[in-house]
Amino acid sequence: MAATATQQIINDGPRNLTVKYTIAGTTGDATAGTLVDASAFNDASGNALGANSLTLMGVDASLTGFSCALLWNATANVSLIDIPSDDPYTQDFSESGGIKDNSGSGSNGDVLFTTTGYTASGDGGHIYLRFKKT
Repeated sequence: MAATATQQIINDGPRNLTVKYTIAGTTGDATAGTLVDASAFNDASGNALGANSLTLMGVDASLTGFSCALLWNATANVSLIDIPSDDPYTQDFSESGGIKDNSGSGSNGDVLFTTTGYTASGDGGHIYLRFKKT
């Protein structure tokens, strides 16, 4: 089974969204799999989120044996961040206002993930993502 992500919602408030993903599997990389389905969450008015509705405010991750690229989903996917392997990874983008969804044409607001080097059943890890809803 290729690398898959299991979601745990930590906070789904009117303005903020925090989600944890556990990456697991037995062998094989994930390629542009959906990590965050924006339409599964609502804004402060109760409307489903869509294109350009999320801003990444921070990341905490720990991956063993593989790295992971996050992408904004669009007609031509746009790189969001790269999470390296085998070291705790923490980034806080709040002082700069976060990383806004700038994916453009065909965007639906989703975040995709692609793993590199996921080869053994001992590979795995977790990713916490903190978003501001706009």
